[in-house]
Amino acid sequence: MSLNAVSTATLSSILRSSVSQIQSQLTTVSTESSTGQLADIGLTLGAESGQDIALHQQMADLNSIASSNAVVTSQLDTAANALTSLQSSASTMLSAFVDGLSGTPGGSAAIGLQQQAAGALQTFAAQMNAEVGGAYVFGGINSGVAPIAAYAQTPTSAAQSAVDAAFQSTFGFPVTSANVSAITGTQMQSFLSNQFAALFNGSNWAATWSSASDTPATNRIDAGQTITTSVSGNGAAFQNMARALTMVSEFGGLNLSAGAYSMLMSTAQSVMNQANNGLIQGSAAIGAMQNQVKQAGDAITLQQNVLTTQINGNEGVNAYDVASQVNNLSTQLQTAYSLTAQIHKLSLVNFL
Repeated sequence: MSLNAVSTATLSSILRSSVSQIQSQLTTVSTESSTGQLADIGLTLGAESGQDIALHQQMADLNSIASSNAVVTSQLDTAANALTSLQSSASTMLSAFVDGLSGTPGGSAAIGLQQQAAGALQTFAAQMNAEVGGAYVFGGINSGVAPIAAYAQTPTSAAQSAVDAAFQSTFGFPVTSANVSAITGTQMQSFLSNQFAALFNGSNWAATWSSASDTPATNRIDAGQTITTSVSGNGAAFQNMARALTMVSEFGGLNLSAGAYSMLMSTAQSVMNQANNGLIQGSAAIGAMQNQVKQAGDAITLQQNVLTTQINGNEGVNAYDVASQVNNLSTQLQTAYSLTAQIHKLSLVNFL
């Protein structure tokens, strides 16, 4: 039988190493106890950590789309509200134009209708320039610029200058001339259907009224789905509404002949009716977009829930097991500290 001598220094070194190891383990399980997740995912999962990273990437992509969809939803809601207001205004003015057919040219009722149309035209521009966070909802892909210029402004707007120029070019005198009373119903019809109407479409509309793009905005609303998410301010419904309101606000209060005034009112009624129908279709289109975004959002939520479950399954820890490990390691650490203290007390002096 042989005896090996073990010094107190050796024993102390062994215990210090043990204490260090226990402290490291305790730090790890304490972190897992407080977070409910693995402290070192890569070390614990090993080769499976690649799959976990892929799950996190999918979740980040879904979170990004969800954030984008929230902005799109806000923009569509704003567009829907603006279209509702425009449709209400169109319906009101349509009734007013019908009543205006029985009015007297240059009379107080006609002047009142002209002022009402002017006010509605100003409101039209404001509604068309609705925006969310600096993005104009009717601007198409050119959402950074107000799509519609105000008609009545100082200095005179390009749109009003174009209307006045077209009138004078057609009749040979300005709208302020007393000669307006000589305009016949046939002449007024021809002017409104040709020279005047041409100002509200194509390049003329873009030059004097609109800064909107014909191309509507699109957004990716789900991992594999991209849809149109706006209505361009260059749509026929908007052009017709501007056209009907402008003709009455410009010419409705003039001392026209009975035939010219009647033609003005009937044309305004017809054009506004087209605008109203177009606005209804626009509202339906926006509603369909809202529904698509909502459905995509619901699908994203389900996918996020599935990914969350998978990630938690990979990274989560058993709270009971971790708590037990914390207690056991704490006990071991206290024992190691106690032994270390006892060893430090060992000295030959105590035995002499």
